Amino acid sequence: MASPNETLFWKKKELLSFILSILVFFIHISSFAQYSSNEGVISIVNERTAFFFKVALSFFSVPMFFIFSGISFFKNYDNSQYLKKIKSRVFTLIIPYLLWNTIWTVFDIVCSYTFLSQYFMGRPKFVLTLANVLRGIFLYGCNGPFWFIFNLILFSLAAPLVHLVVRNKYVGIASVCLLIALNSRGMLSYAFTLFSPTSITFYLIGAIIGEHYFDFAARKSSKTMQWSSMIFLLTYIILRNLFPTHPHSYKILLQAIVFPLVAFSLWNITDMFIHKIKPKKIYSRSFAVYAMHVNFSAIITKLVFLCLPKSAWMAIPNFIITVILTLSAINFVCIFLEKFLPKVYSILMGKGLKYIKKTSKTAE
Repeated sequence: MASPNETLFWKKKELLSFILSILVFFIHISSFAQYSSNEGVISIVNERTAFFFKVALSFFSVPMFFIFSGISFFKNYDNSQYLKKIKSRVFTLIIPYLLWNTIWTVFDIVCSYTFLSQYFMGRPKFVLTLANVLRGIFLYGCNGPFWFIFNLILFSLAAPLVHLVVRNKYVGIASVCLLIALNSRGMLSYAFTLFSPTSITFYLIGAIIGEHYFDFAARKSSKTMQWSSMIFLLTYIILRNLFPTHPHSYKILLQAIVFPLVAFSLWNITDMFIHKIKPKKIYSRSFAVYAMHVNFSAIITKLVFLCLPKSAWMAIPNFIITVILTLSAINFVCIFLEKFLPKVYSILMGKGLKYIKKTSKTAE
């Protein structure tokens, strides 16, 4: 039976995962790109607004997802659990990864070779070859955000090696520091081809927390820590907006050092209101938002652009309308699948083998 602190941890993780999935959606939204950037003051306003939502407010979301994933995998982990963990990841990661990649590869082909192509003029045409189809299905060629899932699959398969690094916390911490130092000097650019050194850095941070500091992470933070975290997070967002550009080496340090601190701050801030949040179905739909937001929002953004005046003054309204309609559409699809095709919903959303079996019995 889970302790109260552990129960609180998973509740916070579910809520924050949903919030982070929306922040990832902000990164990929194309509303501002639809409008001219040569219309005076409003263009500057649009540029700063886009930077706020797509960069300053959102860029730490994927690192925080990697940290969550490392914690989840390596909480109470030892190599005797490896096959069990991998079997679980087949249903939570690998199958959904292949299915969504296939869906969006077909979508890209349809958009490239039908009348729909005129509404997606900003996209390169899909060249229909066997190599491109295989790249779309197995290497997320038509589903860019799933580079994250691809990385998680690789990290899961490499769990014994990761465990070898993090089972001693000092070795693990030293390894993270070494990765940060080498990456900031550009020395790892060619060493990692299938995944970025930054992503493994965040995953290792999560693995160290799961292996050695889970009880600390699960504990409710003090009021002092909550307000200190709030000040730090607001300061980061303000400074990030004031100084949008920086050297590449500084960017690496920003990502590897500041982002974990931002994630830690957001985690602590959640303690301010988590006890007031009632469990809702929508909070469990972070994977659905992650899987569907790019193409759903692309369609909705284009339709809104076609319906509204073409002035740059419409960029922010387009952004707001796109966010609301995209999240509503994704939620509607989830409700529909849950009600009429529950097993399909379970498989597509990576709910895991137990959930799929439970769904199958309910359906019967």
